[in-house]
Amino acid sequence: MEALKIKLYQNMANYRKEMSYGYVQTYPLPTPSMVKGMAHYLLGLDKFENLKISIQGNFKSISTNMQKIIKFDRDEKARPDNPYKVTIGSSKRTALHGVMFVDQIVDIELLLHISFQDQALNHKLLNAVKEKTVILGRNEDIAFVDFKNTKIISLKEKEAYNYKLKHNIFMPKQFAKDTRLLGTHYRLPFYYEPVSDFSDKRIFKFVDAVYAAKGNLIEEEEVITVDEDDDIVAFMEIDNPNE
Repeated sequence: MEALKIKLYQNMANYRKEMSYGYVQTYPLPTPSMVKGMAHYLLGLDKFENLKISIQGNFKSISTNMQKIIKFDRDEKARPDNPYKVTIGSSKRTALHGVMFVDQIVDIELLLHISFQDQALNHKLLNAVKEKTVILGRNEDIAFVDFKNTKIISLKEKEAYNYKLKHNIFMPKQFAKDTRLLGTHYRLPFYYEPVSDFSDKRIFKFVDAVYAAKGNLIEEEEVITVDEDDDIVAFMEIDNPNE
């Protein structure tokens, strides 16, 4: 089996936790839905292509930033007496304004493994990652690609006895159970049904995952998947909704 291995660096990023607004919290790593969205956007796909994703990485610290926000009214008639207006070109738009607090992860080094069911897409994504701007998190969270270590790579199985995690990692719940790795449990978004406009509700499919910290030791004699560089691969996936 092969996969695309992507190494990224971001000086600051926010992987937003859903339902956090005035204080925008962040996941410690990007969620599968963010990575899936990044891959599909770079490939220009207009429908879901089944794939497996492994997400791991290290960071230096987390800071909290205070930001001023301006939220424009989509329908000015809904708030005709709103005194706050912002000039855009020659017209004025009504808006709301205020401040919010945003968690920002600092100096992130990400290691992603992506394997599409259609293996040809792995090679197309490799070219897209090297040719296009990669954004992961917010619109302003640009990622720098390590071209030398971003490559198509073969995967293999090995005995995991006394294998030490090199990075913080999201892993499937069953994988954590089999390897006796302890961590924080998350229910991570992976995919949502297509919507036609902002008023439609997004119906997500989730994966149960465990976040384990760098340095944890797999002491059990379990078989794990690693790549050619001996980096662990813990794929998360969902059933293809198009089938």
